[in-house]
Amino acid sequence: MSPENGGERSTPAERAVRRRVAALEEAAQSDVRALMEAGLALMIAGDGRRGPRVADIVAAAGLSNDSFYRYFAGKDALVEAIVDQGARTVVGYVRHRIAAVRDPAEQLRVGVAAIMKQVSDADLATKTRAVLGNSTRMAQGSPHVSVMLVDALAELFAAPAAGLGADEPEQVARTIAGTVFAAMQYYLFKEQVPGEDELERLTAFLLAGVRASAGSPPR
Repeated sequence: MSPENGGERSTPAERAVRRRVAALEEAAQSDVRALMEAGLALMIAGDGRRGPRVADIVAAAGLSNDSFYRYFAGKDALVEAIVDQGARTVVGYVRHRIAAVRDPAEQLRVGVAAIMKQVSDADLATKTRAVLGNSTRMAQGSPHVSVMLVDALAELFAAPAAGLGADEPEQVARTIAGTVFAAMQYYLFKEQVPGEDELERLTAFLLAGVRASAGSPPR
């Protein structure tokens, strides 16, 4: 057979391998997704004092112990994957909301609102509370989810902070992220939804702090 477009055509054997690998990867993704969904559901149903048992996870996922340990070294590794996915989802949502506006003050405002939605939305609050409540069970050596989230959120607030005139936007952004994350955790574990006036005061406080850091009087 002659090459197509100057390149060598794959052999039937190579195509067979690719099909097999693709099928195995699809099956593995399905198994991992089922285990993570089962783990999260059991976290939500639990009391937060102990994580779900592997036996309960595999039963809920409809898989075997062998399947579980094929993908995860132990329960803590599964918890780490669930926490990591939850953190990435939050950061992705905040990034999307901030990118939708151009004014720096409005970017800060919508960023704060996006983070606090983890409290005001009942379904999100339930999931976030379960994830944060079990985050101490992550695999040894992994950074705590609070550190991961604050650092990632700080990157998103750096541009708005710079746009508002902050002399050290990265440091100011970390302060913003840490403050909002702490407020979110407070309301989340108090199981209380903050009112619009409380969110407005939080945002106004942060805006005043950013402007003060630039040496300009708060407005």
